Amino acid sequence: MNRFLSCLLGGALLAPAAFGAPPAAPVAPVAPASVAAAPADPAAGIREVEAAVRAWAVAWSARDVARYLAAYAPDFAPLRGQDRKAWEADRRARIEDKAVINVGIDSLVISVQGQSATATFQQSYSADKLREKGRKTLELQRVGNRWLIRKESAG
Repeated sequence: MNRFLSCLLGGALLAPAAFGAPPAAPVAPVAPASVAAAPADPAAGIREVEAAVRAWAVAWSARDVARYLAAYAPDFAPLRGQDRKAWEADRRARIEDKAVINVGIDSLVISVQGQSATATFQQSYSADKLREKGRKTLELQRVGNRWLIRKESAG
């Protein structure tokens, strides 16, 4: 069975990612590098982005703050004008404060255009007594051999 159903729309390759895919293996953080060439096979780019998104969710669920923060590009700009250091301190406190976190991804759709990608999905988040579900969009950039989050939005 083909894991990806792809179509070419407006120059962007779109693919719904497989929900039941196993989580990606942990990825060690790397220092920022120059932007690398996109894979020659467009489906490979989609698989790489899917792996990056799922690794981010697994790190968050594992409360592994170092891996979670390493999923964000050096030029990631937090919402609401917060500076990066304050955002990282806030994220660290919110993650470490929880006894249990579960982040689920459903209906993942990935669009890749060269060195940029967009991942849109239904996110299920639960931590201690809190439960939330909503749409999330991550904009990613290929940096070196990794896809890193440059921007995120909910709703």
